Amino acid sequence: MAEEHRTDYHAGLVAALKTKYDDRYDFMETLKELILGEKPPRLDAVVLKKDPDQHLTDEIGCFFLEHNVFEFKGYGDGININDIFKVEGYALFYMTIDKKVNEVPLETVTISVLQYRFPREVLKELEAKGCAVKERIKGIFEISGGPVIFPFQIIDAVILGPEWDVLKVLVPGATEKQIIKIQEEYEQADNDLLKQHLADVLRTAFESNEALFSKMKEAGKMSEAVERVFQKEIEEAAEKKEERIVANLLKMNEPVDKIVRACEWPADKVMTFAKKIGVTTLTL
Repeated sequence: MAEEHRTDYHAGLVAALKTKYDDRYDFMETLKELILGEKPPRLDAVVLKKDPDQHLTDEIGCFFLEHNVFEFKGYGDGININDIFKVEGYALFYMTIDKKVNEVPLETVTISVLQYRFPREVLKELEAKGCAVKERIKGIFEISGGPVIFPFQIIDAVILGPEWDVLKVLVPGATEKQIIKIQEEYEQADNDLLKQHLADVLRTAFESNEALFSKMKEAGKMSEAVERVFQKEIEEAAEKKEERIVANLLKMNEPVDKIVRACEWPADKVMTFAKKIGVTTLTL
């Protein structure tokens, strides 16, 4: 059976708008079915509170309603006014895409943006647009009114207390004390799921603070349990460090036999690596 013909209303709509605007004014243009970005919208995280009558007391969770959208800004990245509108748009998508009508009511949604710097400029711009800005506690700014649709909080994770080290270690600049603390929580975790989540936190921390983890490993400050979790990453980090040393020696035109003795690499591996990094003249 042939596929049923579907009327292309969008094409008709665009054509009608073009006759009213584009064909009459040289400063007007109508775009058809504009794709919004190269990738589909994706929320970083949504924290669901399944029992609305339960109230959390921590600094971030006390703000939560039933549906709590989280946006993560990487180390050094600040939020700007476009980010505010973008995450609000994503939250509206979350409320409506593949949902029944009013399945997620507007009044049950909050937005939290987590970043690692003071949001001075965006707070100033939000106030200029008529928003009320209140620092609920040090480092957490509550936004309301103006163009902001949802209850909105901007969190400067750097300022939060040590109970939020689980967030602080995710980006560069973690301290040895913070890593040891998360490491101890991992070792003491009393169920496999919590252990897995802490392992994932440590894995992200490792990627962001590779030099610190290497230093702790060399100083014997990494527990055996955590070392087993990161065995592959530790080996890869050591390999990268060796490669940097060999690359420097090759670029200094050090003899291959000296590099072999210094780094305990076979000669054929040194020569293959030299070719890989573009060193063509070797001293044997």
